[in-house]
Amino acid sequence: MIPSITESDIEELQARSDLVFDDVRRQAIKEHIDTQACPGSGKTTLVSAKLILLAKKWQLGASGICVLSHTNVAKNEIVSRLEKDEYGSKLLVYPHFIGTIQEFVNRFLALPYCRSKNIEVKRIDDDACCRFIENRLSYKTRRFLEGKPKANLSNLQIRYVSQEFEKTIPGFTKPSASESYNNLVQIKNDMMKEGFYFFREMFEYSRAYIDVNPLVIPAIRSRFPIALVDEMQDTSSIQDDIINKLFSYENGGLQRFGDADQAIYSGDEEEASNSYNELKLKVINTSHRFNSSIASLASRLSANKVRLESTQTQTESQPHTIFIVDEHSRENVFSAFAKLCIKLPLDEKSPIKAVGAVGKTKKDSLTIKDYFPSFEKSHSSKNFKPLKMIEYFREAQRNSNCNYVAYKIILEGICKLLSIAGYEHIQVSELKSYLKEGGAYLDINQKLIAIQSLALNNPQSWENSIKDLLVFLDIEFNQVEIADFISYSVPNTEVDDGVVSGNVYVEKIKDRNIAIEVDTIHSVKGETHSATLLLETKFYQYDVHQMLKYIIGKETQEPKGARKLKFMKQLYVAMTRPKHLIGIAIDRSRITEDEQATAISNGWNIIDLTINV
Repeated sequence: MIPSITESDIEELQARSDLVFDDVRRQAIKEHIDTQACPGSGKTTLVSAKLILLAKKWQLGASGICVLSHTNVAKNEIVSRLEKDEYGSKLLVYPHFIGTIQEFVNRFLALPYCRSKNIEVKRIDDDACCRFIENRLSYKTRRFLEGKPKANLSNLQIRYVSQEFEKTIPGFTKPSASESYNNLVQIKNDMMKEGFYFFREMFEYSRAYIDVNPLVIPAIRSRFPIALVDEMQDTSSIQDDIINKLFSYENGGLQRFGDADQAIYSGDEEEASNSYNELKLKVINTSHRFNSSIASLASRLSANKVRLESTQTQTESQPHTIFIVDEHSRENVFSAFAKLCIKLPLDEKSPIKAVGAVGKTKKDSLTIKDYFPSFEKSHSSKNFKPLKMIEYFREAQRNSNCNYVAYKIILEGICKLLSIAGYEHIQVSELKSYLKEGGAYLDINQKLIAIQSLALNNPQSWENSIKDLLVFLDIEFNQVEIADFISYSVPNTEVDDGVVSGNVYVEKIKDRNIAIEVDTIHSVKGETHSATLLLETKFYQYDVHQMLKYIIGKETQEPKGARKLKFMKQLYVAMTRPKHLIGIAIDRSRITEDEQATAISNGWNIIDLTINV
């Protein structure tokens, strides 16, 4: 029998942990109800508390609790809390499972299916698959794909359709006799023969396994009578479908946590449908991240009409500011925002960021590059993936005036190196803990500092230094992929000396370097910033302009149309990142004097950067 949690259980946990749970959080702990938790609401704390209380009473022998997250970061946050508790630590071993949806699907569905069909799986890794394809493209195929902007190498995958597997070939909607088509088909056949698969393909094998072996569903339900899913708003259609098939049934113990207001997607829109985001959910609306002024402003962009509240004591109010710009003054917004940020407390864990929805240059559009010309989407915190390890160190050197950013770039390179070496995928946020466990953390840091001080223009010097680093990391460098990744490459001479690259703006104000990282909104989901500057961009329409009446408190009705709803959710994500300060840039032609007056009366400061330009 699944144990129940009582009020006295919660009181006892509060007494020994200094945690405090209000009525709505208590209900989420006691009942298996789908819950919408607002940004900064302490969702991980809530999920961990529920798990600890369940673990204390768990007596179901071979049956356990299944906890699924969307990312390794979220999984590790839960694990780190449980391992510190005498009861919670029991959930880290059999018969329980705590991991990402990907890990669960691989272990319990996809790999069992592959073993039953003698399908060899050696590597499940998107980056490794793209490298595999890239290295085998013929010249003609490469030229063909360059002429097809929407033909992505990562689409060379298998799909399970109508109980059959079929290959999707980028650039083609049907079979072809062309050399390019045959080249891509041969590459895919070679990938499968050598056991290389994209993450998504494991879900296709999972679908097939459930199809040919429907008894797997009651078996998994018996093994896991309770399933908790974190970050549910980010699950794709295929992930949502599998979760529902396995765990959504009468009297089942499925509980999903997330925030439907933050359901924005970086992939195909067809992947975006999610049953959780369409429900009327129990809402936790109090945030520990930001103060009441930010809560009030961000609430206006909640698609689900969640009125955000803050647990923070209001200190000196920061001037949340709308910056009016034009084509001549857009770049000045960074300096203007930096001058406001000088009053913020130093906080290395919470950077200052400027974000926009559209990062890629498009004709007749407005993108981040119109504000920050050196911005490269491929260099954003989640997309900067050079082909050589040395480029991570060169990028770090170009950001040497901001140690936080430079060190993060190098750690990203080490994460990729470990991935190529076959280690389980490790996030930058968890790398420090991983290295400390290995016992060589100080030696590795010293070697990183030594390499970063090199000129990085001497092949022999680079080779000697990087091989020393591999010794500390306990990585053999005799693999072809590793040898290629750590090999020397000639510096890019197009990067001018003195130009701030790496998507970071830095200005020295009153003996303090104010660094503003520039990124896309999709790349900062889940982050906490000290301050966030939202840059108006255009995707068919101008996003800030379309949402302006909501931003200034003039409109409250739900927007009509999928695009406006998309804008609302994107801007909501951006405006709920900061702890202290929000800035928004909008073109002078898209905000009237009456709207400026309304904005001021409803909590905004206005700075017109078009004057005296």
